[in-house]
Amino acid sequence: MPDWIAKLLQAWALVPAVPIPFAIAFVSIAAAISLAVGWSYRGVLSKRADRRLSNHGDRPGRATAEEENTDALERMVALTIGSRWTPLNEAEIAALSTRLTDIPKIRVQIMYENALGKELAQSFYEAFKLAEWGGAALGIGSGLGHGVTIGQGSGTATIALKSAIEATSQVKVAIVRPDKPQWPGVVFLAVGINSS
Repeated sequence: MPDWIAKLLQAWALVPAVPIPFAIAFVSIAAAISLAVGWSYRGVLSKRADRRLSNHGDRPGRATAEEENTDALERMVALTIGSRWTPLNEAEIAALSTRLTDIPKIRVQIMYENALGKELAQSFYEAFKLAEWGGAALGIGSGLGHGVTIGQGSGTATIALKSAIEATSQVKVAIVRPDKPQWPGVVFLAVGINSS
């Protein structure tokens, strides 16, 4: 057995007699080693980052590629989630409600695709309630597509409701499947994704 191991084993027997100085020495040595390794590692990372910047930072077209990635991400978000719809204001709700009183009342299912269209759907619902359309219902839907739509078909009620909404607000409404007959006694009004 080497001499230094024998001396270490002799000194180790003294540790139980003086545990506090041993603990302080052990923590101090561990902290010093940790600081040295951390400082060394930060230096390596800093050199790598500097090298990366010098190699790639001034490469032509780099900013353009990043801008294209950002634009692509923004387009994807606009198409899948959309942006917030502006709800009808009090004057628009009142004007729509007045126009709705002239239209024969049928059942209307008002739906919204996600939380970004909920306030607009609620403002439509409020106008129908003010016009005393007892068959108006509000709920969440899915697969409603883009924009505000009404349907199905191009029957009298569908066309009248589309005209009333467009005449009293900035909202544009598309008719779903205008080539088909209107469903009897029911129309849906859907607030889809706002991709604009």
